Amino acid sequence: MQKFTSIILTSRDTNEFDRIYIMYTLEQGLVKAVAKGARKPTAKLTGHLEPGTLSEVYIARSRGLGQITGAITLHDFSNIKKDFEKLGSVLEIFRFFGKNFAEGEKDEKIFSLLKSFLSQSSTLGLGYGIITEAFWWKLFDLLGHRPEVMKCVSCRKKLAEKTKKFFSVEKGGIVCAGCVSNFSNLLSLTDNQIKLLRIFLGNPLRKIAKVKVNNEELEKLAKIRKAFRKYNFQS
Repeated sequence: MQKFTSIILTSRDTNEFDRIYIMYTLEQGLVKAVAKGARKPTAKLTGHLEPGTLSEVYIARSRGLGQITGAITLHDFSNIKKDFEKLGSVLEIFRFFGKNFAEGEKDEKIFSLLKSFLSQSSTLGLGYGIITEAFWWKLFDLLGHRPEVMKCVSCRKKLAEKTKKFFSVEKGGIVCAGCVSNFSNLLSLTDNQIKLLRIFLGNPLRKIAKVKVNNEELEKLAKIRKAFRKYNFQS
């Protein structure tokens, strides 16, 4: 039997009474396991295995899918589950994990980032939007897709303030005004958005949560992030 520190991502029903759970764990990355009888009204494990819960999960393995034999809630992040918008953002991230992570690929930094994101999102009120945006860019970085935000991806020159700049999804970074003619499908980018990206990539979420930001800037940055994600990952 193995013990996993797990963030429950999602579940799906199987057979008449069983349920398969997908979780991201500190010890082994993405893990799938079945909970026998989890769909029965008297099941005791279900409350500890809700999506968005940090739990200690015990799994017995032999052949095939492991079987969950016990679970203890460490943090239920209840404030997220009570907020429709927060929950929607979290579930979108969980779906990304399910599509882009393979089982057994351990990454303690990614686990720590996801745990911190849930903790900060649960604590914050209206300011949680900046944490969500920062999380995505920090996750891209940990997955090997760190955007270039210090120099032009074409000429490699330092970016000058108060000049037009664009983001190239294909090249994964910022393009200066002088190199625009070499690219297509560029997305316009402001100096404030560039500063935000630098803050996201250079600071932990707990510090980013204190940054004051214009929602319009975040929304524009989110459009770039979605295009970047679509180009580099399974959506």
